[in-house]
Amino acid sequence: MKLISWFSEIGQGDNAVFGKKCANLGEMSRLKMPVPDGFAISVTAQEIFLKETGALQEIQKLLDKVGGLQDVNLQTKVSRQIRDIVEGKEIPSEMAHPMASYYEDLCYKQGQEVAVAVRSAGVKSHPGMYETYLNVRGKQQVLEMVKKVWASTFNMRTIAARVQQGLPVIESPCIGVGVLEMVNARCAGVCFTIHPVTGDPLKAMIEGNWGLGESVVSGIVSADIYIVDRESLKVIEKTLGEKKLKIVAKGAGISQEEVPPEGRGAYVLRDEEAAEIVKLGKVLESHFGQPQDIEWAIYAGRPFPQNLYLLQTRPVAGIKVQKPKTTEEEMIDNLLKKFF
Repeated sequence: MKLISWFSEIGQGDNAVFGKKCANLGEMSRLKMPVPDGFAISVTAQEIFLKETGALQEIQKLLDKVGGLQDVNLQTKVSRQIRDIVEGKEIPSEMAHPMASYYEDLCYKQGQEVAVAVRSAGVKSHPGMYETYLNVRGKQQVLEMVKKVWASTFNMRTIAARVQQGLPVIESPCIGVGVLEMVNARCAGVCFTIHPVTGDPLKAMIEGNWGLGESVVSGIVSADIYIVDRESLKVIEKTLGEKKLKIVAKGAGISQEEVPPEGRGAYVLRDEEAAEIVKLGKVLESHFGQPQDIEWAIYAGRPFPQNLYLLQTRPVAGIKVQKPKTTEEEMIDNLLKKFF
């Protein structure tokens, strides 16, 4: 089994091999969608790493020693100890060398050292469960961040969930890892191809903020909101967010910064950019057969539409799609509005 593949070499059918996030990026790449270049590391790679380095045996000894994990403070302590075990191991050379080689090839394509995002990719969709590391540079740092992503399968959230479900912590599922080029984002955010509050299938909704999309995904800011008519692709409603903070790439990582007053008072997206995001979202919705929750970014300094990148897509969760009204139902609604 191949442990590493370019996104362009994989697709939706590889969910179980590389994780959903990577498989969907591969599928988007096959559809000629504007996705960053990068590669996927398989779920099996983590399984091999844990066994060959002896980390799995050490984790089991630790869990046997502590016994029950009902106490929250103990869960926190054990999580940190397990993560130290994982992060303290060296990736076996038969995996480390190919990972470094793929990163070097990525840099060679661009003619310079490339900053990448190292993202978790679970076989099942668990938004926010595992961890992501942004603006990573150099092959050694890439290897270190891959280990940190693997270690996040034993983070506090995962341990607490498994204890609550009565499942063995040692059997926490392994995950895939995506390594993809960072987008020098002027702004970024999410797009729901149906209205995420009302379930209206005739309207899409976009949220956006300056800088990287993590500020929107994490909910730390009041973002700009755009409601787009799916048929005409026209922006029919806009709400200016406060946008007090933004997350930007800085040094060997990211930084949270204040947005200056002029940035808070300006919309992050032009209407044509919002329309293009929804247009691509509709293609993905049609291809995957269900409404999509998409992460997007606008590359600073590049012309439209070459500045638009899609970073992730997954099914919209927890929203009941409204059934479109018939002509007769619309006539009745209009009459009711007129007389009442």
